Formats: sequence, structure tokens, C-alpha cells
Amino acid sequence: MDTTMDRDREAQRVLDQYGRLLRTVTDALLPGYPEEAEECVQDALWAYVDGPQTWDPTRGSEKTYLCVLVRSRAKDRRRRLAARREDSLEEHQGTLWAEDHAERSALRDGVRRVLEALGPEERRLFTLRFLYQWPSAEIGRTMGLSPNGVDARVTRLRKKLKRLLAQQGLGWDGKEDTR
Repeated sequence: MDTTMDRDREAQRVLDQYGRLLRTVTDALLPGYPEEAEECVQDALWAYVDGPQTWDPTRGSEKTYLCVLVRSRAKDRRRRLAARREDSLEEHQGTLWAEDHAERSALRDGVRRVLEALGPEERRLFTLRFLYQWPSAEIGRTMGLSPNGVDARVTRLRKKLKRLLAQQGLGWDGKEDTR
């Protein structure tokens, strides 16, 4: 029982001392997923408490080590979430607008048809870049591409989207930059 109490005391000490910092790290990597962020903090906390011998004080401070633990867990969790999630258009209704109900309905249906015309990898790229606004490097790590490869695919995807939107009667008039 003493070891369990010591373990719990150590976990509470770490949480009291570094909890806010660790949560800030996870919140930055998992915006919109507070439960997932909290789980990452808890996972990292118990991994540290259960295996303190993995921390080498000569390589960095306890604070740095804990931040690295929680950061790696949050990035892994974000990759898993992105890999299995494909957003429906309804989840992003507030980002598209039109003057009246008929226009909104036409816009929603047209965009839905355009997104359905994309392949799974293109939809995934669309979601990560345009909805989540991930940087090229992070998308590359998730999709197994170089950042330059991501940029090239995004450029091709923009052109394809512009063409498909124009076919739906939702094209740009050419006055605005589509980047």
C-alpha cells in the first residue's frame, strides 16, 4: 500500500507542478478535443510516474521531459483522429454562407457533390489543409509525404476544386486570388 500511496503522491506533485503547462501543450495540438487532450496528459503523467527511470536528468529537466512525453502522445492522438475522421459538410455549416435558404441549399448541395467527386486521399488532404488548417509539414508526416509533396498536391487540389465548383455553377469570377 505504501508504494501505491507514494505513486499517487508523486502523480499529484507532478500534476500540481506541471499540470497547466502540460494541458497547454495538448490543447495547442488537439484544439476542439478537450477530452483527448486530458487523456494525453493523464497517459503521460502515469507513464512518468510508473517509469521514472526513463527520465535522464543529464539530458534535460523534468519539465522538458514531461512536455516531450505529452507532446508525443498528443501528436499521435491527432494523427489517429485525422486518419479515421472524415468531416461531413454539416459540421462546418457556419463557414459557408449565402443570402437566403434556397441559395444556402444550392451551395451546400453543390459543395457536397464536389467533395464527393474527390478521392479519399483528396478529401483527407482537403480536410487537413482547408478545415483544420494544418501546415504542410504536419500533413506530410500524417500522410507520408514531404512538405513539398503536400504543397504540390494542394496546388493540384485547388485547381481541381475550382474546376469542379465552376461545373456546379459555384465558380469564382477570377477577381479574387484562390490561394
